[in-house]
Amino acid sequence: MNTYLNDLLGYKKKKTRHLFRWKVVEAYRAERVQASELEETLGIPMRELRRLNRNYFRLRLLPLLQPKNRRKTMKRDADYVKTLERKLADMEKENQFLRLQAEAYQTVIQIAEEQFNIPIVKKPGARRPKN
Repeated sequence: MNTYLNDLLGYKKKKTRHLFRWKVVEAYRAERVQASELEETLGIPMRELRRLNRNYFRLRLLPLLQPKNRRKTMKRDADYVKTLERKLADMEKENQFLRLQAEAYQTVIQIAEEQFNIPIVKKPGARRPKN
């Protein structure tokens, strides 16, 4: 008989059911024990072994592969990107408004210069007259 099976029988006799299940699945996953040997010696049907294997993966291995804090940061990153996209859209709207406002001021100044013959816009490099 396999030495791993003897160890598993020892766990079964101690009545530590939870630990026994994990040890059975670990031995099965490491291919130290065949499924048929587990079924014959320990009386664990193949269907039960598959269920234990799924639970072992879901509860013991998956948290190690994908830590919870990593998933949260990914969600935070996605939220952060969405927030930045919203801010960028708002800034573009504001920028467009400011451009239109500046264009409106330029138009008002040009119309005032034409109608009233008053020079409003200073020429670049022009100096103030001395009084």
